[in-house]
Amino acid sequence: MMKRLVAVCLCILCVAAGSVSQGPESETAWVCPMHGDYTMDLAGKCPRCGMDLVRAAPFDVRDYRLDFRTVPAVVKPGQKTKLLFRVFHPGTGESIQKFELVHERQYHLFVISQDMEHFEHIHPEQQPDGTWSIDVTLPKAGYYKVLSDFMPSGGTSQFIARPLVTAGYTGDLANDSARLVPDAGLTKTSGSITATVSYDPMAFIAGQYGHLNFFLTDAVSGRPVTDLQTYLGAFGHTLIMSEDMVEYVHSHPLDLLSRDNDDGAPVQFMIPPGTDLEKLRGGPEVTFEGLMPKPGKYRAWTQFRRNDRIHTFAFTLNVVTSE
Repeated sequence: MMKRLVAVCLCILCVAAGSVSQGPESETAWVCPMHGDYTMDLAGKCPRCGMDLVRAAPFDVRDYRLDFRTVPAVVKPGQKTKLLFRVFHPGTGESIQKFELVHERQYHLFVISQDMEHFEHIHPEQQPDGTWSIDVTLPKAGYYKVLSDFMPSGGTSQFIARPLVTAGYTGDLANDSARLVPDAGLTKTSGSITATVSYDPMAFIAGQYGHLNFFLTDAVSGRPVTDLQTYLGAFGHTLIMSEDMVEYVHSHPLDLLSRDNDDGAPVQFMIPPGTDLEKLRGGPEVTFEGLMPKPGKYRAWTQFRRNDRIHTFAFTLNVVTSE
């Protein structure tokens, strides 16, 4: 009898040991690269944005290690600087070589000045040794935030910020922080596009989803834009940042015409799977979804592509607490 009890105890210990090794960081599922909270047991498409689900570890909340350096080491405003990035696994420490393609790019990079007047959305190129590299020229001395957005294959989506301070900056980080003022007017022009934005709800509420609805017209004729080109696989792109440069929302336009329902009708997308994106044209209405985690002022940089040119619109909005 004693031998049987010992055997049972050993089996329980083996099961427990096995369960420990299968922690959240090792559990895999099919996940949407844009909506990390949407997971499935099988391959398919995200019902929110239409993106292909990828095999990943969506329950691993660890940040990957990101090594960031510049060449030259001292960055001077007005002079070309090379930004270099290297990504390492948070558990094994191994250099990551494979990344998922998310909206036509494997690595999205944002460079934003502390006063939030300078904004760049660019895409580094991967070198043979796994390093990601891109050249930039910063317009003025100051503090910048460099945000890396990528998804390691088999891992989880990463959005990692690193500071960059140029030579010649003598200011104070606290006193030089952005002082955003919500826009009095909701219509702006960039190049050939005039964009008018409306908010739904009219006042964004912290912790709740809201929508930025854009109506685009030709800057000269005033006619609705119907020849909008896709940009990064969609009809636009937006990044929303809180005034303190802590909270970020990365969003692409809503792509759903209808969801599947009880009668089994398939999901319909504005951009059907397999469409030749370079031949596709859209507009004049484009809607983005966003969830701001805390109250305060935010700036949204929204980008559209028309006539092979990227047009960027910066709008500032206020987010309030729920009643």
